[in-house]
Amino acid sequence: MAKKLRVGFVGSGGIAQGAHMPGWQKLPDVEIFAVCDINKQTAQAAAEKFGVPHVLTDYKKLVAMDELDIVDVCTPNAWHKAPTIAAFRHGKHVIVEKPIAVSAAEARQMIAAGHKAKKKFMVAQSMRFSAEAMAAKNWVDQGLLGKIYWARCTLLRRRGVPHWGVFAQKELSGGGPVYDLGVHILDLALHLMGFPQPVSVSAKTWAVLGPRHTIMKHDHKKFNVEDMAAALIKFDNGAAISLETSWAVNIAEETHNVTVCGDKGGAQLNPLTLIREEYGNFLTSTPHYLPQIASHHEEIRQFAEAVRKDLPSPVPGEQALVTQTILDAMYKSSESGKEVRLTKR
Repeated sequence: MAKKLRVGFVGSGGIAQGAHMPGWQKLPDVEIFAVCDINKQTAQAAAEKFGVPHVLTDYKKLVAMDELDIVDVCTPNAWHKAPTIAAFRHGKHVIVEKPIAVSAAEARQMIAAGHKAKKKFMVAQSMRFSAEAMAAKNWVDQGLLGKIYWARCTLLRRRGVPHWGVFAQKELSGGGPVYDLGVHILDLALHLMGFPQPVSVSAKTWAVLGPRHTIMKHDHKKFNVEDMAAALIKFDNGAAISLETSWAVNIAEETHNVTVCGDKGGAQLNPLTLIREEYGNFLTSTPHYLPQIASHHEEIRQFAEAVRKDLPSPVPGEQALVTQTILDAMYKSSESGKEVRLTKR
């Protein structure tokens, strides 16, 4: 029987206990061996809940543990870089919660450290791993959509500013819904489009409702990020993405969808629909009996398989760098009031 993979956690809060730890625990050939958090009570609670034998408060000691094969980084966004690079220096594979970092410059350092260590690096973009997303990617790969030239991404909450964690504190999160929600739908659209090279970004962010006292439960006095953003992203192959995301905005209905359109057909994720002109008619098809897949569990399973079998990372750092470069440009464009031109690096 193969040796169990041993995983150590840096950060043991909501996303760790709610998604990553259950995903690892579900795998029979994996052991969650250690957990680290600057809040010792949080780490101990996670250890008790998931039967983890070792509890630490210093990530440098955790990544140095010889017993570990993988480090799972679930810290606030601003703290992704340091433990990731430290883990690579100690010869560990790394999976890090999205977004990869709070700047493209940080992302490049993390990617370089992974290459130097010759270890797997994955960014946990869980939306790719839903049954709907994988079915849509299969349609794209089969050529049913042809050449994709436009995508529309919307993830708009009406009154959904997180009232837990540090999401709304820029010094820890790096940004608001752009980093929390927009990164998901942007990554999925790019994934379906084959990650074309972005050439320009024009965007606007707002902080209108988040800083106010409203029916939402968050601490509005500490709110210092955006609560809504919109962007137009253009690519070197002539394609474009329009993106809208919010935690709070005055709209009648919330939306959560990714639509991609090609010269042979189109697809949307919610509800999953294939749109094509066939047999002299314009047809829409909605699949039935899709498998029940927990996307967070599936991303963990695929990363474990990549480590076991020496397969490519399911979400490599280089792809996350493209996404992060666009996110950086969104903020820059909004601050300057101008379109941001991007150069290939």
